Amino acid sequence: MLINISVTGEDGEREAEIANAVAEQFTRTVADLEQSDGEGVSPVKASLIRPARAATVPVSPNPSRNLALGLSLGLMLGVAAAVLREMLDTRITGASDVQRVSDRPVIGGITFDRNAPRNPLMVQDGDYSPRAEAFRAVRTNLQFIDAAEQPRALLFTSSLPGEGKSTTAANLALTLAASGASVCVVEADLRRPKLLEYMSLDGTAGLTSVLIGQASLDDVLQPYGDHLTALGAGAIPPNPSELLGGPAMRALMDDLRSRFEYVVVDAPPLLPVTDAAVLSKVVDGTIVVVGSGIVRRHQLAQSLATLNSVDAKVLGVLLNRLPSSGASTYGYYHEYGPSAATDPPRHGRRERAAPGREARWWNRPRRTVETVGDQAP
Repeated sequence: MLINISVTGEDGEREAEIANAVAEQFTRTVADLEQSDGEGVSPVKASLIRPARAATVPVSPNPSRNLALGLSLGLMLGVAAAVLREMLDTRITGASDVQRVSDRPVIGGITFDRNAPRNPLMVQDGDYSPRAEAFRAVRTNLQFIDAAEQPRALLFTSSLPGEGKSTTAANLALTLAASGASVCVVEADLRRPKLLEYMSLDGTAGLTSVLIGQASLDDVLQPYGDHLTALGAGAIPPNPSELLGGPAMRALMDDLRSRFEYVVVDAPPLLPVTDAAVLSKVVDGTIVVVGSGIVRRHQLAQSLATLNSVDAKVLGVLLNRLPSSGASTYGYYHEYGPSAATDPPRHGRRERAAPGREARWWNRPRRTVETVGDQAP
């Protein structure tokens, strides 16, 4: 029987001496305890086979083993965290999340712009920013969604407040008007109207004035630029749903269709109130604006179910507030446009000069400073 004796400590020489001393004492103790006759002969003999030596390599810490264990544990924890986040985080951040909820097409994606609260109407002539190009792409995609019927009266709504439906409707109306089509944008959000505020127009009289017979349509229509006309909400009524669902609203929409090529309607969110579901019956199609990182999958599914319950024609989903970079980026509009040559470098990176035009020291612009006395101009 082999008995191994190991001593662990910080000093290798001292631990080796302790191990050898224990082995020597163990052999003497066995010989004293196992004496069975008077002659002092023990039937059990313990002898030292290999003396202990000071270790040249420490047994702890083991960098290779610790590094391998750390990498393995880190990888497992990372995978577990990613799976847990995927299961618990149900916010919609991209087109793939929309496809998990509904089979409705994603007609475009609008990137988030920090200047949007200060300047909501970003689409102007000659603007080739990523946000403006995204709206132009949405305008093109709308022509192919229902090519047979060509919907002209479009309703814009969302699931929750704050997803950017009003700014999206206004910018898309500007984009349609920029193509030369006559467009009328209607502020049908009679709960919290914001559209005319963004356009800096008078909202004293508007949609409610026409619906209750206090004013005619020609009296409340306000021109905005070329080919665009705005119809504000007017005074906020106590019964918006009943007012929007009445026959006067249907007759008003028929009148607007006869006057304009496109009618863009800004409606309230679907989940808090039923105004958008009521308005979806008097338009040609509904577009649901989804704010990235704001609405969750079950909320979008509930909004689409509300529209399906009234047999509304949902043309598609429009993603808004998408990140300008990263995995959730929609499209590649930032690579094109005349502003690419004048925009400052992004992410702190310095742009390189074209081949053959490096800024050498001999062709850099130089300045001459003349001194007069002790002063330099």
